[in-house]
Amino acid sequence: MLQGVFKSWQLLKKQDVGFRRRFYRTSLIMILLIASIPGLITGAGIYWSVTGKIESELQALHQNQIWQRAKNIDDQLSFLELTFSHWSFDTNFDDKLKSLDFVYKYGQVQELFRTLIVIEGSHPLIGNVDIYLEKPRPLVMNKERYSYLSDPGVMANYAALLKQGKSVLWSGMQDTGPGGSPGEGGRLTLINKLSGGGLEPFGVLVATLDMNKLNELLKTLTPYNEGATLLLGEDKEWLITSDTPPSPLDEALRREVIRRGPAGEPFLFTYKGITYSVSCGTFSRLGGAWTFVSAAPLTTVTSPVLFISKVILGMSAAGLLLALLLSWFASVRLYSPIDRLMGTLLGGRGALDRSQEKDEFAWIEKHWNSLATESKSLREILDRQMPLVRESFLLQLVQGYLFSLNEAEIRERFYHFGWEAGDVQFAVMMLRMRGLSRVEAKFASGDEELVTFAATNIAGELAANQGLQAEALNFHDMSGGILLMLPGQAAAKKVQTDLQLLARTILEEVERNLKLQVTVSISRTSNQMKQIPYLFEEARHALGYRDLLDESQIIDDGQFERVGTQREFTYPFSLEKEIVHSIRMGSEEEAVTLIRQFLDDLSAGGATELMVHQGMLQLLGTILHAMLESGLNPVQLFDGANPFGQLSDLKDSEDILKWFQFKVVGVFVYELISKQDFHLKQMVEKVILYLKERYMTDLSLDACAEHFGTSPFTLSRAFKQVTGINFIDYLTSIRMDAAKELLRSTDYKINDIAEKSGYQQTYFNRIFKKYEGVTPGQYREMSRESSK
Repeated sequence: MLQGVFKSWQLLKKQDVGFRRRFYRTSLIMILLIASIPGLITGAGIYWSVTGKIESELQALHQNQIWQRAKNIDDQLSFLELTFSHWSFDTNFDDKLKSLDFVYKYGQVQELFRTLIVIEGSHPLIGNVDIYLEKPRPLVMNKERYSYLSDPGVMANYAALLKQGKSVLWSGMQDTGPGGSPGEGGRLTLINKLSGGGLEPFGVLVATLDMNKLNELLKTLTPYNEGATLLLGEDKEWLITSDTPPSPLDEALRREVIRRGPAGEPFLFTYKGITYSVSCGTFSRLGGAWTFVSAAPLTTVTSPVLFISKVILGMSAAGLLLALLLSWFASVRLYSPIDRLMGTLLGGRGALDRSQEKDEFAWIEKHWNSLATESKSLREILDRQMPLVRESFLLQLVQGYLFSLNEAEIRERFYHFGWEAGDVQFAVMMLRMRGLSRVEAKFASGDEELVTFAATNIAGELAANQGLQAEALNFHDMSGGILLMLPGQAAAKKVQTDLQLLARTILEEVERNLKLQVTVSISRTSNQMKQIPYLFEEARHALGYRDLLDESQIIDDGQFERVGTQREFTYPFSLEKEIVHSIRMGSEEEAVTLIRQFLDDLSAGGATELMVHQGMLQLLGTILHAMLESGLNPVQLFDGANPFGQLSDLKDSEDILKWFQFKVVGVFVYELISKQDFHLKQMVEKVILYLKERYMTDLSLDACAEHFGTSPFTLSRAFKQVTGINFIDYLTSIRMDAAKELLRSTDYKINDIAEKSGYQQTYFNRIFKKYEGVTPGQYREMSRESSK
């Protein structure tokens, strides 16, 4: 930002207009004062008015926290006293303890151990619990063991506890265990006398507090982890402090509390140059009073105020600096509009030479005229490119890439591209050209894109000549499309007549000028732009229903009822077998002749292009199956390409025939001859002819091998390799076919049919049912019923 301001300042400095400089400086000073003074006043007012109030609020909040935490500690100590006092009424601590024999009464002693463990777990502040019994013999017991006392000093201390006037009291004595000595100090104990319901106590229950937990609880009175916390007894003697041993600060605080007397209002205490906020109060404990003292450095309490003060001052300073920078920048932008405009027009080519151009407005006018000329030139370029842009948009729409757009968005795009698509209905014409292989054609193979371009342009011009709004699309694959925008109020019959007339005109002109066969399909109409891709798809699909024998034709999808799918369709199975046989025999020319005859038979009877394609695809599948049976890999022969896809792309019968000749039959025959013994194949074919001629006689593998001068093993292996099945199965299939034909077409008896098929009657019935699933008689009846 500073660099930009500096550059702007340098730019203004180059101006030679004196009054502009003076006015600029005066305006800058005024803007700086207006922008800076309110910021300073606001920052100072916030600092002086808010800081003191926040500090007092924080002090009150700090004291409130101290009293809340002190109440929590007092509640926990009260709960401890109440809980511990209830244990004196436990049945395990009744008069039976006066006469309890700790040596022989093992069960009762164990119960005492368990009770002490339970007491220790009854409150988190209890560290350990001891029981002292004066009778029958002085004894001290805890959860781990018990021991008899022999030290007179220890017994005297416990005897003094029994003489206390209170039944429950606090003491600062050390936990006294077996063999321990009192008077070490440093721990708080809670003592409960045991009287068993009598007047004279016979023992005491002593709970020693866990000083670590009590110390952690007491530290909560200093919420900032700094300062000191004290707990003093009734005579202001030490009970507990946050530091062990007490620090000099602790000693100073204790003396100050003693000097001030009873606990009262919070006060400030200075020690070694640090001011502490001190809070003190009392806990009422079993008729006595403990004094707690909490001291926290004043800086920790008021640190948020200091932070807020720094933030306010920092924000005020930042606001002032920002105001200065923005004022400078705003003044430069406010008082240099002409220089900015000229800089924009110059486009970074340097500043204007004032000595050459004194009138800046005249220079701007001249430069503006120059830009207008450039804009006009760019507009002309855009107009020349608009057809390509329009065609690209239509291709995206037709191919479904704009499916995410709604109807309104598509109509808006049409409007921007210059189409009048307000009240119109849409129709589609698809053109497919073929016949490049014809002798009279003007184009040769490889000119597909040129042919498509010429045909679609002819169609588009003819539609425009008829006064129709149309856009021609080139699909570059011998097919094209025309999107027609017809008047929305036109009658359906008139629309249909106009479309038929246009289709006939297109067909005649393309045939006359390009010498090509054309199929034109007409879609239904729709007033929804979202339907345009579906109209193209329907028209493209309708092209598959052309009559393959007709050279050129028109298919109206609105009136076409797909009658072609209901026409009689005869598949020449016998020719299929002959084609496969010719290929296996290596007779390429014969196979191509048979394929031509196969294609003619499929096309006979007015079969549609779709039906012919299905038949040729079936033939291709049969040939590929024969390849697999011959041990060849179709994937390898076609170099990984999809032969079914290649065949589907061919629309002309001559192209289909050439593709079969060079891509399928030639490759198959070449690979078959190179991978197999051709003479062995010829022998198998002769054996097959021999079987078909003499199947009714008694034939066997050995007899056929002897007849053709080879071994049964060689003939069997060659037969399996060439035909894919073994000798017996092939012979049986021939005989079964002959028997079924006789059963269907003659009234011969079963015995005669068995004999003519080369079987005896009993074996014939069994083998026929095995292969066909029914008896010969049942087969004859079923055949006759199906022919009725």
